[in-house]
Amino acid sequence: MKISALERRKIEGAPRWMVTFADLMSLLFAMFVLLLSFSKVDNASFTQNAGPMRDAFGKGPKMMRTTSQPSIQPGEAGPGKGKTQEHIRTRSTARVVQFDNSVKAKRSFLFQFRRSMERELAESRILLIDKGDRIIIRFPGATSFVPGSAEMAKDIGPTLDRIASILRATKGQIVVSGHSDNSPISTAQFRSNWDLSSARAVTVVHYLMNKAGIKSSRITAQGFADSRPLVKNNSPENQSKNRRVEISIEITSFEG
Repeated sequence: MKISALERRKIEGAPRWMVTFADLMSLLFAMFVLLLSFSKVDNASFTQNAGPMRDAFGKGPKMMRTTSQPSIQPGEAGPGKGKTQEHIRTRSTARVVQFDNSVKAKRSFLFQFRRSMERELAESRILLIDKGDRIIIRFPGATSFVPGSAEMAKDIGPTLDRIASILRATKGQIVVSGHSDNSPISTAQFRSNWDLSSARAVTVVHYLMNKAGIKSSRITAQGFADSRPLVKNNSPENQSKNRRVEISIEITSFEG
């Protein structure tokens, strides 16, 4: 009994390639579903679907793992992030306010100082230098101290009194530094220019504290001898420029 080709197909069923094709379509469908579920990538979704995807593609335990930390999408704040950003904004605002106050304080100080010390500045008995973060008041050695001594000149007292009244209205650290030329000195009182420059700075510090009431916690004395000259010590005129005392003020606020 012969069987026709049509009857043979009915008995054998679908072609063998159809089974492979159907499996391929099923796998592709599953892959696209997973890709759709990952369109918004976050660790929770990935962790939930990692197992089925691993099994479907036969990767076993080699499937890539991710951390269990929740993802943070752009514009979203993670745990503590909002507080951190707010803290940064607060600190930035505080720095800006502090900077503005310092600028206003310095302007007020300079205006008050130039108005009060107009004669001394015009006669170059003192010099005023703006260094940005600090202000320096410079006393040439020839007009402020007896040569070779830590004794202040008689005319310097009233000048220091007016300067001290301005310093009292400021808040910030004050540094008094003494400088000398390179001419060596060796006496019973001063072993070297280090002793002399330090002694002159200390003399000014004591005056500001005792006569003007500047608190000791605000003021420091330093002696540099000839280690920081303004110009080369190659002439008497230049040596005179290098002999000086400087008051450096860091102004944070001014009550003028």
